Amino acid sequence: MAPNRSDRFHRAKSTNHSTFRHTPQSGSCVCECKSDSTLLSKNKRKNKRPKLEGLSSAWEPRETLSESLGVNGKKPVTMNATKGGLVIFTANSNPSSRELGKRIADRLGVELGKVQVYQEANRETRVQIQESVRGKDVFIIQTVSKDVNTTIMELLIMVYACRTSCARNIIGVIPYFPYSKQCKMRKRGSIVSKLLASMMCKAGLTHLITMDLHQKEIQGFFNIPVDNLRASPFLLQYIQEEIPDYRNAVIVAKSPSSAKRAQSFAERLRLGIAVIHGEAQDAESDLVDGRHSPPTVKNIGAIHPSLEIPLLIPKEKPPITVVGDVGGRIAIIVDDIIDDVDKESAIDEVVVTNTIPHEIQKLQCPKIKTVDISMILSEAIRRIHNGESMSYLFRNIGMDD
Repeated sequence: MAPNRSDRFHRAKSTNHSTFRHTPQSGSCVCECKSDSTLLSKNKRKNKRPKLEGLSSAWEPRETLSESLGVNGKKPVTMNATKGGLVIFTANSNPSSRELGKRIADRLGVELGKVQVYQEANRETRVQIQESVRGKDVFIIQTVSKDVNTTIMELLIMVYACRTSCARNIIGVIPYFPYSKQCKMRKRGSIVSKLLASMMCKAGLTHLITMDLHQKEIQGFFNIPVDNLRASPFLLQYIQEEIPDYRNAVIVAKSPSSAKRAQSFAERLRLGIAVIHGEAQDAESDLVDGRHSPPTVKNIGAIHPSLEIPLLIPKEKPPITVVGDVGGRIAIIVDDIIDDVDKESAIDEVVVTNTIPHEIQKLQCPKIKTVDISMILSEAIRRIHNGESMSYLFRNIGMDD
């Protein structure tokens, strides 16, 4: 599967005053974490934290959300859910994809619900819920694996099973929303994100929690409440704590279209900004669909000389250049996807969130680091279950995040 959007930062040391180039190389590690946030860095870490279970190298913020809730003299609340009637399921048949669900359940002080999700001999997905959900708030945590279509079917079948079992509320926790990049019409294609949203609502989902949608407008595809959480506060804290000389860095936008997002990070870190030109994909108007209207220079000979049709001159891709001063500084590239990175790559470090499992990729490429975001997901679950306001989770979010 191609790598979404939970934000990604690339950081590398530039040796050229005006340009920064990254050439993909064969045989390199492909990070499967689309919806993860990433960051590239060359500096060694300080203040290393104790190892955790599962993602042993996952980085955690120094302060939990529950500890920081004691504002205005109020007593801090506990992370544990205070009301009964809470059930948390993980819908993944792949054991490696259940790690995030276990972390969230541990933070909430509850046990994961008993459920069996497996595939039969004919490749059909079967879900069997093994405890009562009648009148309860059911949270279904689904992380996307390589087989994204199977992941979607597991979620839909489990949601429908909870609905027919008379659950009070069915909340989907999908850190990386699949098919989020297919949210615009392209020629004779379709808006797959809208289709998937309709399927989830029809199956019985009553609320959705996700992170860093590829486009914020995807929230409008649902007719149920959607909480689009952000990973940017965790990444900003990572930069400030794990990069000793981050003041000597510059935030780089991978394309002019992502300049606003990069500027949002630069303003909060009080750093400069640079923009890469010439790396973006071809615009929709440049895509070839087999038709030639008007004709190109190559097939003009097939046109009758009496017809005066304007020619379509093929566009040349501009060279990749950087507008901004990155010479001798640390380049932190704001991105939501990275194709290739290996030991020979100009990228020094890739930091991603654990919105989807990527343990295999970490073993193949030591440059990949993980930022744990189970804290904000567990706090969102607690607040929704207890009927509390969600505004606190968006207090440090910029308009362009």
